[in-house]
Amino acid sequence: MDALLELLKNNLIVIAGGSLGGFLGLVLSYRDVGKILRMIRTSTGEIASLPMDEQVEIAGKADGETTLQSPIMKTPCVLWQVVVSEKRSSGKSSHWVTVFSNTSTEPFDIYDGTVRMRVHPSRGMDLHLREDVKKSSGIFSSLDEQTQAALNEMGVDTKGFLNLNKTMRVHEYFIEKGDPIYLLGKTSSRVGAQVMDGEDSPLIVSDYSELGLLGRFAWKVIVNAMLGIIVGVAVSFYFSIR
Repeated sequence: MDALLELLKNNLIVIAGGSLGGFLGLVLSYRDVGKILRMIRTSTGEIASLPMDEQVEIAGKADGETTLQSPIMKTPCVLWQVVVSEKRSSGKSSHWVTVFSNTSTEPFDIYDGTVRMRVHPSRGMDLHLREDVKKSSGIFSSLDEQTQAALNEMGVDTKGFLNLNKTMRVHEYFIEKGDPIYLLGKTSSRVGAQVMDGEDSPLIVSDYSELGLLGRFAWKVIVNAMLGIIVGVAVSFYFSIR
């Protein structure tokens, strides 16, 4: 016991620094923590019995009257998202910059075996989709013709200085008809029908299960907390030995 007290006394500054760093890591993860709490507090219900203008949670399958085509792979779907990043250098350092991001805006349905809920994509929609397409290019490696043609249609230039290939990453996500889908958001009324649009409150849309999505959010929080602890311990140790 005395040895433990002596250890704590000698390393009090380091312990305090680690604790503060971990706390700051949690603070920086407040958005993910908020999502976790929303998911835990909201129980999954059937669409047919959902209340109006309240936070609800739905699990069902994607459906829709309109079939879209994803821009890159031309896959029939009800929702798609494309994100293009480019690696840029500044002095001796380099970083990735998102140069293009777009999401389809056509409404789609979710069906849980009772009735359908119409979903209207909006800026308030928080998408968490499995990565369906990942392509990359570099100075000596080109994107395939189909991807290059699709990017050109979207106004994304894949060539740089001296017509050399840019270092890029292309990600495409989509939800096909029949895919499992999870929704968390507030219902509202539009033309007498019950819809979810994310305009008044955040709308989470995902093709992960509820448990899988919770795990992803929780992992982000844990990683940020651990990084905070490591940085806090390192900084405190540095100042304690000076």
